[in-house]
Parts: sequence; C-alpha cells; structure tokens
Amino acid sequence: MQPTTMSEPHDAEATTHGAIGRLSADEELQQLVCQALIEDTELDSSEIRVRVAQENVVLSGRVASGAARERAIAIARAQRGVAGVSADELGSSA
Repeated sequence: MQPTTMSEPHDAEATTHGAIGRLSADEELQQLVCQALIEDTELDSSEIRVRVAQENVVLSGRVASGAARERAIAIARAQRGVAGVSADELGSSA
C-alpha cells in the first residue's frame, strides 16, 4: 500500500499536511489567500508574505505601488473565512 500524499487524499474531506494530518483552519486560510494573490494577473505578489492567526490575515513585504497594496488587501479581504486584514507591514515602492 502506497502512502497518501496531498494530491491523493485518502478520503474526500481530508486535507493532509505532511505527517501531522489535517491543516488547521488558519493554514487553510493562508493557502487560500496566497493562491488568490498568486492567481491575480494584475498584481505582482512575489514579495508579499501572508500570515494568519485566528482568521486574521497579516500581509507584509513590498509591492510596486499604493494601488498594488490596496489590491492585495482587497484580494485578502475577499476570501471566505477572513475576519480581518492588517497590512501595516506591507510597503510600496511608490
């Protein structure tokens, strides 16, 4: 029998995380926000870091402009399950 990997969960509801088992709600939310930032074609999110604690997202790092900063905040806020977004540590070059 082969071990289960993230791409092949052993049941439909399970999301595995290494040997630990399931992702916490905050880990799932972090992945959701990161994926949404990456998929946005108008935003270079390569220098944005995402942390989540108790459903509150903290964005840090650097983006190209104030408009990009606001876009990143809006994308994070739009994700289901996000209680709040802090971007005090997210700076812009412009």
